[in-house]
Amino acid sequence: MHELWSSASYEPHLLSLPFAFAPAALLSVIAYAVVMRGAPLPRAFLLAHSLALLPYTVAVMLAPSLRSSVAAELLYRVAVSLVPLAGAFTTAFQMALLGRFHRDRRILALLIASAMVWPIVGTTTPAVVDGVRWIAPGLWYGRAGSWVWLGLLHTLAITLPSYVIVLRATRARTRPEERRQLRAALIANAVYAAGLIDVAMAYGVRFPPVGWLLLSTGSLLVVRALIVEDLLRVRAIDTRAPVLVVCFTGGALLCWVALSQLATPVPWPMTAVALVMCLAAVRLSVATITTVHAGARGGTGPLDRLLAQLVGRTRALSTPTAIAELAIDVIDLGLGNRPVILLASSDDWGWSTHTGERLADDRAPDPLVVNWLAERHAPVFADDLEPAPPELRELLAGLFADHAARAVIPVGNADELLALIVVPAGGRPLGVPAHSFVMRAAERLAESLLHARMARRAAERAELAREVELAATVQAELLPGGGPHVHGAVTVVGSWRPATRCAGDLWIVAPLGEPGDGPRRPVLVAIGDVTGHGVAAAMVTAAVIAACDVAVRDRGRALDLGALVMALDAAVRRVGGGELAMTCSLAILDPAAGEIRFVSCGHPAAYLCRASERANELHALVGRGNPLGLDTPSVRLQRRALHAGDLVVWYTDGVVEAQDPSGAAFGDRRLQHLLRRLDHDHLTAPAAHATVLRGLAAHRGGQPLADDETLVVAQIEAAR
Repeated sequence: MHELWSSASYEPHLLSLPFAFAPAALLSVIAYAVVMRGAPLPRAFLLAHSLALLPYTVAVMLAPSLRSSVAAELLYRVAVSLVPLAGAFTTAFQMALLGRFHRDRRILALLIASAMVWPIVGTTTPAVVDGVRWIAPGLWYGRAGSWVWLGLLHTLAITLPSYVIVLRATRARTRPEERRQLRAALIANAVYAAGLIDVAMAYGVRFPPVGWLLLSTGSLLVVRALIVEDLLRVRAIDTRAPVLVVCFTGGALLCWVALSQLATPVPWPMTAVALVMCLAAVRLSVATITTVHAGARGGTGPLDRLLAQLVGRTRALSTPTAIAELAIDVIDLGLGNRPVILLASSDDWGWSTHTGERLADDRAPDPLVVNWLAERHAPVFADDLEPAPPELRELLAGLFADHAARAVIPVGNADELLALIVVPAGGRPLGVPAHSFVMRAAERLAESLLHARMARRAAERAELAREVELAATVQAELLPGGGPHVHGAVTVVGSWRPATRCAGDLWIVAPLGEPGDGPRRPVLVAIGDVTGHGVAAAMVTAAVIAACDVAVRDRGRALDLGALVMALDAAVRRVGGGELAMTCSLAILDPAAGEIRFVSCGHPAAYLCRASERANELHALVGRGNPLGLDTPSVRLQRRALHAGDLVVWYTDGVVEAQDPSGAAFGDRRLQHLLRRLDHDHLTAPAAHATVLRGLAAHRGGQPLADDETLVVAQIEAAR
């Protein structure tokens, strides 16, 4: 024992310097695990895993500098016997990372307990390390004991199943960041496990030790996963871990330099004093630099950086659930107590959790409590309900009991409650810094939720605009062009001017029969007005046009207007869902029979305009019937004689209801006056149509359209 602790048993050697990289890397992982906030289970197992591996890296680091085989053997016995325990903690860390610790805690406890046997056996017997040998690179290395193979198998049995589970979980995760995090942890732990290759040297295989290098690489990969991949959701939150890493690394280098400069061996107490002084010098230097840097950046602390993380990272999130999950992680890191966030629905009085799961009505906050919390803007504590009105205290007590809560913090804007932060019972009390932190976090969360809501509404408006644009394009393509449309002896001119992007007006012109029927074949003219505007009205017009087209193609000259009305009514009902109605006027101009056959379903009466020596004769084509899409259609077929040169004018109510700047409507009388005053040169379909449009434009005086305007004019020529 005296030989073990004497100064003669140790002499610093430069070969130890590269091996010092391994314990320095492990110490960086330990430093991060110690000073991080949140994720207590994964952090605890990561810390235990790193501490269990640290003795092996220290043994390899000191092996070139040791002059006592007894000291070397003791170090290797402790180091090697802890490897199975490190494997057990690796498995526990990976299960905690997957959220499976509580489900598998009994199995994990059994694995850890079985691994704890090896430190007892390995340090008290030569079963694991049976002496040491001096190997070629110039360092001590342990000889394999009789049970090393069993320890190796035990370690593999403990760890390999967890690697398979993590690999499957990595493939099953849908979120890319989760897959990256699990993949990074899996690779780092696999590199750790590869360090078992040094067992071959214990059996006399001659090659340089590489386990220390693999452990170093694995440690660096863990640090990268913690910082870059945000493995435990603590990226850029606390700078204490990097400071500790700098202190450990700088202190180790300075210690090696100081020990190498000692000319003669000195007693170990003096050596210890020298090492402490080196570490203190490095720590003082780092502390000075950190203090100067903190003063330059305004002295922001970890809680301030947490809030900055919450603000910065929520900008990339678009859903309330994702924002709530991030806020929970940040508050957990700041308070050391993981909260629950309840999200208020913007559509009703309902509530949901941060995972999107709808809360049952009996567990959701009562609307009376919600209204009071929206006005309060301050936490409510389970053991202090005095600030609440007496009639609400029982409801609040029920809310605390349902969620096992200690405090409830409202998250709102003005008088609207957006969410509730529920701090569960247990954990550290809410002191002044924690209280200030959680209130500021609630403010940032409210801003983020409002931003997400506005972004969602903007996206919905953009989507609606795209739908309206598509519907308007389809609708415009389905309607006839302005014309003139000449079908034998019938000429038709029409115009369609929507008040909004999607209109509820429509008009149709379709010849009946075959082109070979000659100029005397009949022509169908239809005009309609669907209630309302927008995509729904445009869909109804598209359905009506399609139904009319099918009927014309199917029946041809034998088309019956009564049957057509029934087909159009079915189309309006199916697409409008009983909430939209349509007025329409259907007419067949038949030059061969010299007549017009028409029906009207609640639509304004068309006008028949006939030339006369004085003022033109004007006859209203009145038809009785109710609008389509509501009640069962009740129509009556009407007939009226047509002469060569007669004009028929159809219009929607947007024409006669067009207003001038003073609010006066264009009116039926003004339309009738225009038609009666048409001279013989303008008694054609194109000229009459243009005259009415000019009169409308002059009356409106630049006012925007208040309703869709559709005007159709048809004329029958003399038979040839």
